[in-house]
Amino acid sequence: MAKHYIDRPVSPVELQALAALAYTEEESFFARNPHLVQAYRDRLIAVALCQGAALQYLGRGYGINDFDIHFFYAQNPAKLRLSRAVKSTLATVGSFENVRVDFIRTVVPGKARTSGPHTSIQLLRAFLREPPTENARHLAQKGAIGLLPEELFGVVIWDPAV
Repeated sequence: MAKHYIDRPVSPVELQALAALAYTEEESFFARNPHLVQAYRDRLIAVALCQGAALQYLGRGYGINDFDIHFFYAQNPAKLRLSRAVKSTLATVGSFENVRVDFIRTVVPGKARTSGPHTSIQLLRAFLREPPTENARHLAQKGAIGLLPEELFGVVIWDPAV
């Protein structure tokens, strides 16, 4: 089945709607997975709009098929992985009605801990500049735009053209 792309700009209005969805999903994720609270609740680096929708926000996309929201966590040495299950929902995102939103959790390897927006951006850029996994290599081919925490909202975390 061919993908259907909506060729419309992604604006801060859409980012705001996605940030609200991401915040709710983060809370719901740990409510559904209480066994992960201790290992990962306090290790969130950033939440970002990634892949094709991020390129659309940057003005270099080819339309929107879905919105991919990645939750990036600093790896916990006591529990190296999180589930790779993608949670999908249909939502209205700004001017995009009834569009699929995918929530994906990505663990960033290493001992680094973040303590501010600049450190978070540096950590994610290093992760994407020298991607250690197939998932990271895939993400590095497209963009990443900050959604959460608030100080990263709208920040271009990763632009493969730069």
